[in-house]
Amino acid sequence: MKVLVGYASGYGSTSSYAEVVGEELRAAGHDAEVREARKVSSLDEYDYVIVGGSLRAGNWLGAAKKLAKRAISANKPHSIFICCLSAISEKGKEILAKEVLPRLRENVPGLNLEGPGLFPGARNTDQYGFIVKKVMVSISRKEGDEKPDEPRDHRDFELARSWAAQLARGMDHRG
Repeated sequence: MKVLVGYASGYGSTSSYAEVVGEELRAAGHDAEVREARKVSSLDEYDYVIVGGSLRAGNWLGAAKKLAKRAISANKPHSIFICCLSAISEKGKEILAKEVLPRLRENVPGLNLEGPGLFPGARNTDQYGFIVKKVMVSISRKEGDEKPDEPRDHRDFELARSWAAQLARGMDHRG
């Protein structure tokens, strides 16, 4: 199956997850192409679309939303993953599932939210502007981080590999 893994990344965590997802899909025998969402011109050649995006102020990045809307309009089977610092804890993932995902479905009608990937990102405080840094430090404090001002990598590539492997098995049954 020809699969597009399209992503919109703010500081690099989402793009690194997209690469891992693509690797896992290729290992499972799929023809997976990883591309920035804003650089995807056509979906015609793909049988399945995976859209990954990070969150800003609880909203999925615009390029991810646009790609998801295009996949829906083209009647492409699709799945999504979200990269967010809140996903470092079960409580954070629960909030994402109960608050962010329903709002995302309102903004992107028809979006497949069955089994989304919810992946923790890296806290790149050395790259953030003042406002973003303030928000990210606040989230980190809520999660109980003792050094919320310092850069910290929370990415969990094994979680992404497991999610992608499960997705690949489902694609195998699709044909």
